[in-house]
Amino acid sequence: MREPMPNDRYSDNHGLPVTVQNVAFNRVTFSRDGYPAPCTVPLVRFIAEFTLSGEPDHAN
Repeated sequence: MREPMPNDRYSDNHGLPVTVQNVAFNRVTFSRDGYPAPCTVPLVRFIAEFTLSGEPDHAN
């Protein structure tokens, strides 16, 4: 499994979509659709509880 990258789309354990905003210092900051504030969790927890559902073309 690869580390999350900004703009990657994941689904939480309830199937709700989130978008990764930043990954730094073993923390992942993401936004939930329809929720105004960003959320931050440890990288290990994010990898355990979220499933990759789509990724942008990071080459551009």
